[in-house]
Amino acid sequence: MKPVLFNNIEFKEIMEYVQELVKQTEKIPDKETQELTAEILKYYDLLHREPLSRILKAIESSYPDLKDALKLDYTINKLLELYDFENSNSKSISKKS
Repeated sequence: MKPVLFNNIEFKEIMEYVQELVKQTEKIPDKETQELTAEILKYYDLLHREPLSRILKAIESSYPDLKDALKLDYTINKLLELYDFENSNSKSISKKS
């Protein structure tokens, strides 16, 4: 599969659109569908959070300065913020509720 590359503006627009979609799911009139959607989003988050945590632990133990260098990239920094990794090390991650 060919990688898809977005510039920072396009990436920001995608993030904003996803946020809007998530807000829309909270307005779904059918409660069963609303709960199912919330559950899918929760597990989608966990599906990415765990491997990202392990990647960051490996980086921090083998290349301690690399995380700071990676954070200079807008999209990487936003991903770290999204998964609560931006100001803490990967050992103290907690899921926002």
